[in-house]
Amino acid sequence: MLDDPDLLDFVRGMRESYWTSMPDAGAPDPVGDVRRLAIPATEPERCITVRAYRPLKDADRLPVMVFVHGGGFISGDLDTHDVLCRALANRAELLVVAVDWRLAPEHRFPAGLEDVLAVLDWVGGNGEELRADTTRLVLCGDSAGGTLTAAATAIARDRRHPRVAAQVLFYPSLCAAMDTASWKQLGDKRFPPRELNRLALQAYLPDGISTDDPRVSPLRGDHAGLPPTLILVGEHDPLLDENLAYAQALLAAGVPVVHRVVPGAEHGFAQFFKDTDTHRRGESALADAVSFLRDVTAIP
Repeated sequence: MLDDPDLLDFVRGMRESYWTSMPDAGAPDPVGDVRRLAIPATEPERCITVRAYRPLKDADRLPVMVFVHGGGFISGDLDTHDVLCRALANRAELLVVAVDWRLAPEHRFPAGLEDVLAVLDWVGGNGEELRADTTRLVLCGDSAGGTLTAAATAIARDRRHPRVAAQVLFYPSLCAAMDTASWKQLGDKRFPPRELNRLALQAYLPDGISTDDPRVSPLRGDHAGLPPTLILVGEHDPLLDENLAYAQALLAAGVPVVHRVVPGAEHGFAQFFKDTDTHRRGESALADAVSFLRDVTAIP
């Protein structure tokens, strides 16, 4: 894949385009503390960089969120989602541990998912060091990060450790087939466009991995026993129908689900919630997420 010049040009262009949009995310809010940590992992031996945000209203044994950034599996990093992570930490009063997971095509599937799982395991076993209550551990991700979040939550359920108390999904990709009515209606005129999504998946998935693999398309997985879930997706997002289908699948499996279609919203409204000209409903959607997080992390 790294010898495909056309695909590499596409990836470079995506990364540059993503970074040029970052001023639209707005100014970062102050938080109580920000630290970079190196999380050890094996197979292969590596250290995964995370950024831990403590809220302004700090305390011992805060609930903790592992946050997984989006970017189509090929772009995004700790800085692109810094504004959102700070807002979640302050407003939901929890510790946010954001994962700098390995990107494709340099590191193809399942490298990014393995990084998320390694950080999840580390956080689950290091509550004392983090001054966090790991019985109130939440996974959260947006877009491609939402895909990894949903996949990691299912794997954590099967491993039975650490226990994930809830998952928060902002407009995740949940089925890579791109065959829903919303893809047919919106895929050529709204973000993310069909061709961009196709090329991103081409960069991400190695030969032999089916788009029906539930680690790639969590909609195809087993939903029984998953934790309470919040799903927020925009009315004008090509991913709309697969988000609704996932919500219905969870409900059918007996999983508590809160799902909201944000009127008039496009893909990216959570990350760019401060850009009220383009994402007018981003602030209210973020408030919905904070309300859900406070409910699922409240001490019984």
